[in-house]
Amino acid sequence: MLAYKAWLETRWRFAFVLGVTALTLIAYIALGAPAGRVWQSMRLMCPLLSCFAALYLAGAGINTQTTYSAMTGFHGSMLYTLSLPVTRTRLLYVRAAVGALETCAFVLLAVAMVLYWSPQAPTLSQALFYALRVLVSTMAVYALSMFLACILDEMWQFTGAVLILSAAWLIGFRLAPGSQFSPFRAMSLLSAPLTAPIPWLSLLTSIVFAGLFLLASVQVLERKEY
Repeated sequence: MLAYKAWLETRWRFAFVLGVTALTLIAYIALGAPAGRVWQSMRLMCPLLSCFAALYLAGAGINTQTTYSAMTGFHGSMLYTLSLPVTRTRLLYVRAAVGALETCAFVLLAVAMVLYWSPQAPTLSQALFYALRVLVSTMAVYALSMFLACILDEMWQFTGAVLILSAAWLIGFRLAPGSQFSPFRAMSLLSAPLTAPIPWLSLLTSIVFAGLFLLASVQVLERKEY
């Protein structure tokens, strides 16, 4: 029941993300863009779309997530949700899992589009490692948004995550050593192309951040009064 409820809250958001991506690709093809330009655009947009999907599909903690827009304060059904015979931790895990599965499905689709338009067909191992890179890095972004949902209302969850990610990107851009640890490095085909060694530092950092944000989310929800 909890998973179905989470799906009802996020299904149109998932459809919206898919629709935006499909319309973007259709527009490129309809305008007669050469394959090389489509490839350049897709590999630049893949990290952006993956981050957007992670932020947009991340659960709203134990709050009810609105269908399209964000709202201030708490949804009216939240108190009913809290009265259900289920722990806050389980509620968080179920909602986070549904959104994470949707995000992973979108990321795999975005990666498939990027590799399809690649001027050089990647090997199976290259395709799998790139998909793994993007998935792991995107989950760090997803966990950040999930954590912010536990301490901020829905209106500021997305905005706060964008500001934090923008600051992280600027720090990595300005400080070369710091970019080795950035999740954005693993997502990008510019800083880590298909033929480059796997950016292990970036992946390990993403895993650590995702775990820490998940743990922090649980701790916040267990102690928060509504």
